[in-house]
Amino acid sequence: MSFENQEPLLTDVCIVGAGPAGAATSIRLSQLKIPHTIIDKAVFPRDKTCGDGLILYAYKALKTLDEDLFQAFLEHPKILHSKSIKLHINNDHYINFKETEDRDSIISYAKRIDFDNFLVENLNKKYANTIFGDEVKKIIHTENGVAITLKSGQSIQSKLVVGADGIQSVVSRKLAKNKIPKDQMSTFINAYYSGADILSEDLEAEIRVHYQKMPLFFYVFPLSDGMVNVSLGGNASDIQKHNINLKEELETILARHPKVKDRFVNSKREGNWRGWGIPYHFFNQKVSGNCFLLVGDAAGLANAFYKEGVGTGMMSGIICANKVKECLDQNDFSESFLKDYKLRLDNEFGKLLKFSKRSLRLAYRRKIFSFFTKLFKPYVERKTPELVKKRSY
Repeated sequence: MSFENQEPLLTDVCIVGAGPAGAATSIRLSQLKIPHTIIDKAVFPRDKTCGDGLILYAYKALKTLDEDLFQAFLEHPKILHSKSIKLHINNDHYINFKETEDRDSIISYAKRIDFDNFLVENLNKKYANTIFGDEVKKIIHTENGVAITLKSGQSIQSKLVVGADGIQSVVSRKLAKNKIPKDQMSTFINAYYSGADILSEDLEAEIRVHYQKMPLFFYVFPLSDGMVNVSLGGNASDIQKHNINLKEELETILARHPKVKDRFVNSKREGNWRGWGIPYHFFNQKVSGNCFLLVGDAAGLANAFYKEGVGTGMMSGIICANKVKECLDQNDFSESFLKDYKLRLDNEFGKLLKFSKRSLRLAYRRKIFSFFTKLFKPYVERKTPELVKKRSY
């Protein structure tokens, strides 16, 4: 279809990106009866490189959006759930994060092709005008808000834009003028393996702090198709500084690590190695401005220590949608009116994100980190249900 000489599509709100953060924003806007447009360069279902683990805020966001949506998530045939996570500090001790018997799970596992599509299928077409398979080519401020030109040639004029387009966010780069430094992001690789021995019948998550000139984080998560997602990564700047080859390091762990190798003797890698970035620059970048708001990875809301960003992204989408309603009610999309959005994000996530950054810094001091995790292991394990419930459901 040619859009040449056509009038721009007029919308009050345009969401760029239909991943978990963008989808959550859309679902909440629909609940508030706010018509909007949501764009994504992909057509769903689409694959997305990820560790495939969902914790904490993913549950809280789903339950906040809709009890029935949360229940559908729990019953989804391609999503697994577990009540146990083991964080191995080294080869001789670990911290076991366990959920109580009366609650559903502490961690869930889902390929992003399945989880993201689950959310997109729950968009309300009465309020959400979806434009999938097209991407933003140009985005600029105008007198009436923001003008967007898509690769297809279609133009959109919106009073307010929500940037939910991830670590490479065009909204963040063009409207907020943000640049993400490598010392505030993680680099990861992953692959899927068949034939690996699952840790236990309760589908326990395995996370290891693996030292190789710096702390790297190694994950093994089971999936509904019988495969496991194996991933490894750490701070992007330090990986580059120490010239660490993540692929070679991960293959070495699977072949030689005394606590890992026996479970991968008969395993086979399915498909290629894949890489991705995880940004945690929230405290140092703009997340709002004249006629725009950022959510999820575009806002740098991933956890620096355990690297999860889907849940915080979804919860930020809910907070964003509530702020959008205020903007529309007041007909004010100015930078000054949007300024308190960052404070709201900080109130929700700030303590956790700051604690995760401190934990990551401590992990660089291997002996001290090991000492403190041993010392506080009984306390942390005892308090886990309370701590999880506070930021979960």
